[in-house]
Amino acid sequence: NRFVSTHHRNILLNLFNLENILVDDVMTPRSKIETLDLSRSIDEVMQQLETCYHNKLPVCDGDSERIIGILSVKKALSLLGNTELCHEDFKALLNEPYFIPSGTPVLQQMQFFQDNQQRLSLVVNEYGEVLGLVTFEDIVEELIGEFTTSFSNLSNEPHWLADGTYLANGTAALRDLNRLLNLDLPLDGPRTLNGLILEKLEAIPDHDVSIRIADVVMEIVQFDEHSVKTVKLYRPNSQPDIH
Repeated sequence: NRFVSTHHRNILLNLFNLENILVDDVMTPRSKIETLDLSRSIDEVMQQLETCYHNKLPVCDGDSERIIGILSVKKALSLLGNTELCHEDFKALLNEPYFIPSGTPVLQQMQFFQDNQQRLSLVVNEYGEVLGLVTFEDIVEELIGEFTTSFSNLSNEPHWLADGTYLANGTAALRDLNRLLNLDLPLDGPRTLNGLILEKLEAIPDHDVSIRIADVVMEIVQFDEHSVKTVKLYRPNSQPDIH
C-alpha cells in the first residue's frame, strides 16, 4: 500500500520530534520512584519485593539520597527459599546504577541503552541529586505516543466529553495532554498541568478560580495547600467567559 496509515504516520512524526525531547520530559519524577531500602528488616524487604510492580528497583542503604545499585526483582525473589537470608545476599545481586545529566536528549539516551544493553538510568542535576528515573520503555512509549499512553495521570475519560470539557489530574504531563486532546500547551517550562497553573498564578490558589492558558480555559476544581489536584479543561472555541 503506497499510502501510510494514520497509525504509522503518527509514529514517524513522533520519531522526528524525538530530537527535541529531553529525558526530563519522559522520566518518572523522583517523588514517584519506588526505592528499596536495605536498612530495613529482611521481612520488610521481602514484603516489598513480593508486592512490587516493577522489574527493577533502585536500592539505597539508609540514605535515600544515595543510590547504591539497581536490583532485579526476579533475581531477588529467587532467594526466598534461603532460610539464612541476609542483606549482603541482596547487595551481591546489585548492578551498577547509571546516572545521566538532566537535559540529555532522549535520542542520545536511547543510543546509550542500546550500546550498553541497559534499560534504566537515573537522571541527576548538576549537584548529583536524583531528579527522576528513565527507562528504555519510557522512550519507546514517547515514540509510539497515544497508542500506549497510560491514562492513570490524565482522566478516567481519555477524550473530550460531549459538553466540550475534560477533567484532568494536576499531575498530568502537558505533553500527554497536547497529544491526547490536540492542544498546544507550552512545553518550554513546567512539565505538568499543576506546574503550569502555579507558574501562571504565581501562587497556590486558596479558592476556585478559572484561567486561560494557550487558548484553553482551565477551571481549578480541587486543590490543597501544596498543589492543584483536579482541573476542568474547556475545549478551545467552546469555552465560557472568565469572570
